[in-house]
Amino acid sequence: MKPKVAKVKRGRGKEVKGPVFIFPGPEGWEAWSTTEDGSQCAGPMDSPKKVEGGLGCVVCLPSRSFFSIPLWIPVEEGIAPRELAKIALESKNLLGTNPDAAVWAMEAIRTEPVPAIGEGEPRSRQLEAVAVLTGTLEEDWLLEEAGRHEIAGRVLPAPAGGASGVLRKELERWVVDFYSGGKWLHTQPLLAKELNAGVATEIASLLAQMEAEGTCGALSQLVVREDGEISGEARQILSQLPCPVRIEARAVPRLPAGPWDLQPTVLTERRLVKAQQGERKKMIRLGVLAYAVLMTAGLVFVSIPLVKRYRIESDLGKIAEESGRIRDAAMSWREAGALVNPKLNALELLWQVSRPLIEKDPGEIEGVRLTSFDYNTRRLLLRGEGKDLEQTEKYFEWLKKEPMLAAYQWKHPQPSLLPNGNARFQAEGIPVGAVVTEEGGTDANADAP
Repeated sequence: MKPKVAKVKRGRGKEVKGPVFIFPGPEGWEAWSTTEDGSQCAGPMDSPKKVEGGLGCVVCLPSRSFFSIPLWIPVEEGIAPRELAKIALESKNLLGTNPDAAVWAMEAIRTEPVPAIGEGEPRSRQLEAVAVLTGTLEEDWLLEEAGRHEIAGRVLPAPAGGASGVLRKELERWVVDFYSGGKWLHTQPLLAKELNAGVATEIASLLAQMEAEGTCGALSQLVVREDGEISGEARQILSQLPCPVRIEARAVPRLPAGPWDLQPTVLTERRLVKAQQGERKKMIRLGVLAYAVLMTAGLVFVSIPLVKRYRIESDLGKIAEESGRIRDAAMSWREAGALVNPKLNALELLWQVSRPLIEKDPGEIEGVRLTSFDYNTRRLLLRGEGKDLEQTEKYFEWLKKEPMLAAYQWKHPQPSLLPNGNARFQAEGIPVGAVVTEEGGTDANADAP
């Protein structure tokens, strides 16, 4: 009959007290935890990675992942028990080709005296419970978030009494755990998958072998821990063992007084590689962050003038219409001012320079006429002809003495005589205070034929 497995899921939001145990149950992997509501189990699952264990969980290794052997080692002064145990394991070829890389742990069970054969021989020996990891573990059993790796039999409470045993099912296979003085001593997987006569035969053979080696004496009791029903036939078979047999419910895993940590080498290497990769990623992130900060600072430095220019253009755009109206008004006022101020009014200036020629006043410059009038803000240019040089000179003198033209400084080149005897002249008036860049002005002969 196939035993039933409790499938109690851990409640959400309940505080877990102590570590979470990833345990190889009868039908698959389970997660055991202790909360305020008591011990709870989640599972089973076909892989430890599918069981919710969390950071720092305890992975309980099944019997197929390690070698378990009780060892007697001599107690010698000055030599550590671990070195003696290592020699014993190497002699049994349990450490493989690289003993220094082998992952193994040991725990003292008891010490007893031995008769001295000769002088210098050890007078006592010590029984050690030793476990050695196999060279390769199944990939699904390697949990990087695990905080500790334990032997499944060590995290189960030992039955009362001196030497005792526990028969339990582990990943659909029967195994037997042996304890001495409340300490785990040895775990042995059995060949039989059902509780039949073969199970009793294997257990009896193991007990006889361990008794012959002196590692485990007569059992005070054998406890069958199973949540399912045990058939009457199975009970009858177990009753044939040379020790009392008791059936009880499965026990909750718990850390022993001296916890082990059988850390797989490949998992240690993975964590080291992951830590190095994390450090590299951290440096890369810092470099990217520094580059981003520099780029941001550069963009800010470049964008500030652009933003200022955009704001100025925006402000100018807001006042463009108003400034246009102001400009038009200024031009209107300038034109109006030119009409009021003779110094800026070209028509008024033309009248002033030509008035004596038209009104015959004064009479001494009669015979002079203007042929060209050019005016701008920098100069007033006059060209004309006189009936002779004398009349021309009289006109020049009048320009210089006329009060209405006192805003100009006059200069003129020597007039030129025309074939008909007339004198061609040119007079240039520069506003008072203006900078004269050239001495004399324009040549009057420039228009000569």
